[in-house]
Amino acid sequence: RRGPKTKARPGFTAEEIQQLLAFMPTWCEGGHRHTGRQIKLLLRDYVELLLATGMRCGKESLNMLWQHIEWHTDKDVRYLRIWVSGKTGGRWLIAKHRAAEALGRLAMRQDSMKMTLEEAIAAKLPQRVFAYDDGSQPFGFEGTFKRLLVASGLSLDKSSGQQRTLYSLRHTYATMELLAGTDIHTVSRQMGTSVGMLEKHYSKLTATMAAEQLA
Repeated sequence: RRGPKTKARPGFTAEEIQQLLAFMPTWCEGGHRHTGRQIKLLLRDYVELLLATGMRCGKESLNMLWQHIEWHTDKDVRYLRIWVSGKTGGRWLIAKHRAAEALGRLAMRQDSMKMTLEEAIAAKLPQRVFAYDDGSQPFGFEGTFKRLLVASGLSLDKSSGQQRTLYSLRHTYATMELLAGTDIHTVSRQMGTSVGMLEKHYSKLTATMAAEQLA
């Protein structure tokens, strides 16, 4: 028996990502309750880290500890390297340089730390990265992310009309990397998924890449 055809996964365009990133700082300042403002601030950092790494939302990212982050130097350039463990096992991934800003905000906000990013990485603390001021952690960000998308006018994918979710950030990362010409095997290792899975979900992109290389 054949099931219904899988719909294309909704992501964000580069312009929409810039719109979202520009919208979040002001949006985070809204709200009268301290807890409401805290989760908005935490969500901003969460969104930026997911976009900068391609890691999975949920357990893979929420279980990340400060001791899982380190500096990796290659050819005199420093990179942020992060150890994550998800459904396909553990792996190292490399974050975009811009991830340092979000991690720096996280390190300074937690009451038990109040450190710079350099100090937090050196301390190797066994504490959750995505945590409130007091060290506790939200169950998830799905509801708050949905409210963010409504407020920013980015809830629906314009081409398909589908509702975006936190997974849309991971989908966007994969799309942007493949369009930028990053080797599909490198994207596969970074994201902790198979080349076959990437080819299945991004067949139009990989076909276009092959055409450009072969023509």
